[in-house]
Amino acid sequence: MVVLKQFGILFVLGSLGIVLLAFTSIPLARQQLAALPPEIAAELPPLPILILQQGLQIVVLLAIAILIGIACTRPVGLHSHLLDAWVLHTPKLTAFTAELKWSLGLGAATTVIVWIIDYGMNPLLPEALRMAKQAEPHGLTTLTAILYGGITEEILIRWGLMSLLIWGGWKLLRQGITLPSQGIYQGAIAVTAVIFGLGHLPATATIAPLTPWVILRAILLNGIPGIAYGWLFWQYSLEAAMIAHASFHVWDFCLNSVLTRLVAR
Repeated sequence: MVVLKQFGILFVLGSLGIVLLAFTSIPLARQQLAALPPEIAAELPPLPILILQQGLQIVVLLAIAILIGIACTRPVGLHSHLLDAWVLHTPKLTAFTAELKWSLGLGAATTVIVWIIDYGMNPLLPEALRMAKQAEPHGLTTLTAILYGGITEEILIRWGLMSLLIWGGWKLLRQGITLPSQGIYQGAIAVTAVIFGLGHLPATATIAPLTPWVILRAILLNGIPGIAYGWLFWQYSLEAAMIAHASFHVWDFCLNSVLTRLVAR
């Protein structure tokens, strides 16, 4: 029953982002279908079915990640405030103010770092990718990024994958008695961050060819924040990683909006 409650809470939270992602991906999917040769497009299912299939794939991954996290997080000292309070009834919110400061601070810092790197790499990128980056920020897509990135991706990547790597490394290397060694945590954070960056390449490939610079950009722009989110999960909680990730997209939207207005003038 405890496992079912934990699963239900995280599944509902993670599904919110998936629903919004499916809705906001419709215009891009239409463009991609229109660009296909007619004979290939005719063999594909209707657009609603394609969107549903994409959503169901992520739902399955979400369910797997939640179950993995439920099994692996507590043995390695990782936790969620929400699950602690609502399911396990062991709240740990005494230092939440400091936790919130770290989350918001790292969210802002990683946004600035990503912007600097992205600006420096801009001349090395394909024109199609540079043009896509100039699109005016949209409120709905930003909300999708906040919910899908800040909640769904953190459940998939940090709660599921990172906890599995830590638990697996601990059992395999036998470093640490009651908890894994710091090296195992740090290694899992780094590996997860790289995988997190590479995971964004399929979406990028729909816009521009995957040149070495495009791949490096994806790893840096997503991996650097991923290291911050992983550290927050390790040191504080899943919610700390979620808040930092969500605030990254808020800061990114604000900077985009300001720059767009300045350029328009």
